[in-house]
Amino acid sequence: MLGMKVNELARTMSKPIPAKTDYWRNLYIPSQHKITRTYNALNKLIFNNKLQPCKILTKTTFNAWAFAYQEPGFKTEIHLNGRYPCEQFFIAVLGHEMVHQWQWDIEAPIRYKQGKRERTGHGANFYEWKDIFEYYDIHFGLSIPHYYK
Repeated sequence: MLGMKVNELARTMSKPIPAKTDYWRNLYIPSQHKITRTYNALNKLIFNNKLQPCKILTKTTFNAWAFAYQEPGFKTEIHLNGRYPCEQFFIAVLGHEMVHQWQWDIEAPIRYKQGKRERTGHGANFYEWKDIFEYYDIHFGLSIPHYYK
């Protein structure tokens, strides 16, 4: 099975962040293999392997780091930008989109059975994940300045 080991993820997150002046010079471009390994590691570490693998597409965009998308009745797709300032930022972005996948694939069906609407945005149920991400040193805020305190 393609899966980054949890300790490999921890080592990556503990690496020094590139200097702010350097992050556009040495962009991190994840391979599809690395994306899959990272997805599997985050799924195991954060989501207890509850997420079903989804289609993950990459292309360079200039208006977003990533977005998750789901048509009603279809599987979630995650669309990632092809380039990131550093590997740690890529991991945080992918984890962020996986929270949206959780909202659609795990939480929404439960809420529908209760007669409630889905909650798929950046509200309180989204930020319930912040502590577990930060426990593993994965920054939940997705702005580049967050990495340069």
